[in-house]
This record gives sequence, structure tokens and C-alpha cells, in this order.
Amino acid sequence: GKPMHNVKKKQLSVEQQAARRQENVRRAAHYTTLSRAAAARRAARLLDAESLSSVAKVVEINPDHSTMWNFRRECLQAMHGTVVVEGASSSDPLRHACETEFELTQACLMINPKSYPVWFHRMWVLTWAKCDWAYARELKLTTKMLALDERNFHCWTHRRFVARASSVGAEAELKFTTEKIEINFSNYSAWHYRSKLLPQLHATNSGIPRTELVAELQFLRNAFFTSPEDQSAWFYHRWVLAQLTPASRDDASSTSNIWAQWEEVLLSELAMLRELRDLEPEAKWPLASFAYVLKLVSESRGCNEGSKSGLSNAEATELDDALSKLQGIDMSRANFYATKFG
Repeated sequence: GKPMHNVKKKQLSVEQQAARRQENVRRAAHYTTLSRAAAARRAARLLDAESLSSVAKVVEINPDHSTMWNFRRECLQAMHGTVVVEGASSSDPLRHACETEFELTQACLMINPKSYPVWFHRMWVLTWAKCDWAYARELKLTTKMLALDERNFHCWTHRRFVARASSVGAEAELKFTTEKIEINFSNYSAWHYRSKLLPQLHATNSGIPRTELVAELQFLRNAFFTSPEDQSAWFYHRWVLAQLTPASRDDASSTSNIWAQWEEVLLSELAMLRELRDLEPEAKWPLASFAYVLKLVSESRGCNEGSKSGLSNAEATELDDALSKLQGIDMSRANFYATKFG
């Protein structure tokens, strides 16, 4: 792409370039020495404190070195037991060992906040040493890191794990996702988390109340009108509609009433999608969802005895238009749409 400013990159002198090259060579050699030393200790099965510090030097330079983290776990288990007794984590040596792991992994996350091996190791330590005492702090860490990047997928995964393990209320977590989504609607992890939290929140009653699902549809509208091309919200939209389908609800009300309510929801979504289509005629996700919802309308009329099945002529024309428009916009996915909605 174009450079941000019309500023020429400062040319390094020949000496500076040579010095930089030399420094890179020196660093690479240093790293090789460190990783060979740690690998030699692993080969010799030296599972001790010295190996831990040898490994730390390697992962502090290269946090993604998963073999080194594996070796680290072998050392910790050899030193403190494969299975840690419940409640033992307040005993000094083990707790101290865990704190060291948390400090090291945090330092590594500062280098690479999206390093899978680092997040995995942190989660492993929490589970292995049953660190109930650390959960409140873990939650704070994820809050802090998601403030820096609200879309860090690994951090969201860690947060979900911590919230479950420490029985943080689903309601508080739902509120947290709302805050993050309001900062940036394009947040696949946060929308996905909502689809896990809502069922948890209503596990005791008979499923998610209809009013709450309809409220989710309203919340989604902000996202659609702000960034209609962002697919994360559309995936969640699909999930919410699936929870509202009569087939997935065992409401006590009469069947025809359920179907009538369902059609009312669908027609309200269609009205919103028409409005979006007029504002953003080239946006493919609104078109795809429009086609999808029309199909649901057709099915719902077919299932609801007493009303004629299928679409009105006007709706059928709209469906054809949407599908052919999609094929024009997005040839590569034309077949996908045709099979999905056609």
C-alpha cells in the first residue's frame, strides 16, 4: 500500500548497516546457544530448577517454542508432582513455582500477545496446580489485555476458561461482552461468547426467554447498520434465529400461536434487512441474510396449518433478485449461496 507519510525512510550508512547485520548474527548465535543448551538438558532428562531457568532464557526470546514449554511442564511435574493435591497450592514451594510461571508467561505475552503455546501453558498451570487463588487476577489480566486489543481470540478463550473455572456469573460476563461489542461491533469472539453465556444464564428455566432473544436481535441491528459487511455479527444473527425457531422451543402456548409469533419476528427482520439493502445495495451479508430469512418465512408458512405455504409473489421475486445479485457480487460464493438459500 501507499506509505502513510511522504517521509523517506532514513538511510543507514554502510557502517550502520554492517553493525546491524553483525548484531543480528550475534543475536541468532546467542539464541542458538541457549536453545541447544536447553535441548541438551531435555535429552539428558535433567528435570530440575536449572533446566527451568535454561528454558526461560529461550522462551523469553521466542515465546512460540512449544517444545520448550513441554519440557518446562515435565520439569514442574517432576519437581512438584504430576497430580497436585487440592488446596496444596497455598503451600510455599508450589505457589512460588506457579508465580514464576505466571510472571514468565506474562513477560512472553508482552512480546507476543497472541502466542498459543504461552496461553496454553498458563492455562495448564492454573489447572495442574488448582490455582483457585489466582483466578481473580487472571480475569483482571484478560480485561487489561482486551482493553489493548478487544479482538484477541486467545485472550477471549482464556477468559472463558477462567470465568467458568471460578464461577464468575454469566450475567457479569454478558455485560462485559456488551461493552466490548459496543467499542467495536466486529468482534467474532465476543459474539460467540454470548451464544455460550445466554444458555448458561437460563439453564435452570426452560431455555432462553423469547423476549431476551428478541432483544438480541435489536442489539444486532446496531452492528448491522454500523458495519454491514462484518460477518461476525451475521453469524450470531443466525444463531439467535435458530434459538427462536418453533422447533427449538417447547413453549406451552398453542402451536399456531408459536408459529404466528415466529412469523412476526421474521417479518420484522425482513423489514430491517430491506432497509439495510436500500442503504447498502452492494453489501453481500445483508443480501445473504435477506435470502435466508425469506426461506425461513416460506418454511414457517408451510408448517403453520391454516396459512398458505410459501412466499407471496412479491417475496418470491425479492428472493430471486437477492440470489442473482449475490451471484453477481460474489461469483466465488455463488454456489454456496445457491445451495444454502436457493
